[in-house]
Amino acid sequence: MTEQMHWPAHYNGADREMIEATLKWIQERDYTQAGLARLARISASSLNQILKGTYATSPTKLLASVESAMRHADETSGHAMAPVQTSVFKLMNTACDMARRYRNFAVMTGFVGTGKTFALKYYVSTHPNTYFIEAAPTMTQASLTKQLYRLVVGTGKGSIADKFDDLVASLKNTDALLIVDEAETLTPNQLHTIRRVRDLAGIGIVLAGTEHLSGLIKPQHGQFDQIRSRTGFWPGTVTGITAEDAAALVQSAFGAEEVADDVIARLFAYCKGSARMLVEGLIAGIKEFRKNRPLDVKLVDAVAKQALCLQSLA
Repeated sequence: MTEQMHWPAHYNGADREMIEATLKWIQERDYTQAGLARLARISASSLNQILKGTYATSPTKLLASVESAMRHADETSGHAMAPVQTSVFKLMNTACDMARRYRNFAVMTGFVGTGKTFALKYYVSTHPNTYFIEAAPTMTQASLTKQLYRLVVGTGKGSIADKFDDLVASLKNTDALLIVDEAETLTPNQLHTIRRVRDLAGIGIVLAGTEHLSGLIKPQHGQFDQIRSRTGFWPGTVTGITAEDAAALVQSAFGAEEVADDVIARLFAYCKGSARMLVEGLIAGIKEFRKNRPLDVKLVDAVAKQALCLQSLA
């Protein structure tokens, strides 16, 4: 099919091969172009033009997004959801990559339920030499050192000071990255330990938490002041997922089934920017109670009201 088309000069050979693969993928999985466009976070009209060879500029960058979307869709099995690359997911990856590359701190803050932890844990699972811990109010400076030691070095005897030295020695001259979630619960002593690990081992560290973390770091001469001066990436607080994020998550959840725009809009309105409410509440509820009913706004309203006790938007 594609060999008979007259391709514009700005379509290179790799673009043409990717278009061929995309058309085949759509046909084999009975996907719609609109559904794939949602997963790829590009407009349906742009994807249609690319596949027809009428896109005005080079399609290479957008085709990369399409390829990633197809790969993620294929990773979905049963009721498990693929790691959709939402705006939050991409921001967390950027923070991790920058902290690792420049061996300094990155600070990521966001409202509860926006998908921070999911993105960070997925990063850990796909990037070697990356370590993840969750801070807690009950954690002491000694217990923090022990936890880091077990995570990086393993089991062993010795004093806290010995364990700290071994920890630094194991991390030094590596591209290791340490991610600390729930970082707003850290105490000054725990922060001192983490900062010393970074300074002595020369590794990158990501501090992630709720919006309250920013309030602790911003004041000059506060308990986080030495962290603030070492932070190379610190975007604004994530308040919620976008409408485009929601569309991609919904499409990923329902696979090849075409989801109407009004259904996606209603789901986004109910979740109020929370990826957790959307995925673990609304989408899970629809899959559980749908039976053979059509996926429409009435079903969404029914699940929201009867399963989740949400105020009706009807």
